[in-house]
Amino acid sequence: MRFDRPRDDRFWRALNACIGPVMRAPFAPPAQWAKGALYLVLAATAYGWLASGPATFATTLAAYSLFNLAALLLVLNLGHDGAHDALTPSRLANRVICEATFALLGLDGHLWRMRHVLSHHVFPNINGCDADIDHNPFLRLSPNHPWRARHRWQHLYALPFYLTVQLHAIVVQDAIYIRQKQLANLRDIRHSPARVAGFVALKVLYFTALLALPIALSPLPWLEVVLAYGLATAVASLAFVLPLVGTHFADGNVFPEPAPDGRLGCTYVEHVLASSLDWSPTSRLATFLIGGLNAHVAHHLFPRVSHAHYRRISPAVGELAARHGVDYHCTDPPGIVAAHFRHLRRMGQPAFQK
Repeated sequence: MRFDRPRDDRFWRALNACIGPVMRAPFAPPAQWAKGALYLVLAATAYGWLASGPATFATTLAAYSLFNLAALLLVLNLGHDGAHDALTPSRLANRVICEATFALLGLDGHLWRMRHVLSHHVFPNINGCDADIDHNPFLRLSPNHPWRARHRWQHLYALPFYLTVQLHAIVVQDAIYIRQKQLANLRDIRHSPARVAGFVALKVLYFTALLALPIALSPLPWLEVVLAYGLATAVASLAFVLPLVGTHFADGNVFPEPAPDGRLGCTYVEHVLASSLDWSPTSRLATFLIGGLNAHVAHHLFPRVSHAHYRRISPAVGELAARHGVDYHCTDPPGIVAAHFRHLRRMGQPAFQK
């Protein structure tokens, strides 16, 4: 599987020249660390509230929801950059921060990094090579995937399915990935005994801290605590999915099928712009909340640059793409959600098959 070599790389050369100062200092600035500290304080406060044994179901739900949302913000704003070695020059520090923040959500950061960095980022939207689209038994996300009758209704049942994303990732997805020997373009995957033991310890510690202890400390019946936890994971799931799922799975984005010899018929830069959808990429609020993933093109073109710099990169991407006749897709928050559900509805029709 391979991309073409650039035939005319004027766009790419111009973009690199334009953002030269960013590339000389690509790591997290002090403001990003301060933002991470704020989210960490929120998570700690929420867990302290939860451990105090809130007296009502509503306050227990609020404590769980605040903790989950704060942990998610830590993952998006620190953990994700750490996975790409974009936080600090220290690879060890990046790995520790990545795995520690993901652990707050009950997820194995090492497994997430493996499939995200080594699969999705290498071949986004290419079935057989992108783990993000290859392993979804519920939704048809690419025209290159087989159509099933149930997909006619996926634009309707997708939202309830998205409510379960965090729980599914904690309980099912991680358990599948730790056992798999191959995943999309990844082959001969091996995990050391220490890594497997760490995986088991993570799950035990997470469910002890987030379920067993709150149940033991709460005056509420255990079933109400479990229900509050489940509802809070649903809130966090939507907060994760809705702003991000349309960045690749949207009408207008491409899903190329490789030629028999493995060629993809475009360069990597061309593919990133054609397969990604930005939304409000220069918004301070969006960048503050979701770690710059609204500037998805900048993220894929410069994954080892901290998201704090994407607001400087994205205007150059749009301006130079227009100047050089390169496709660039951009919308607003309602637009990305609408584009995703239009894509689901389109992929649910039997006419849209390879």
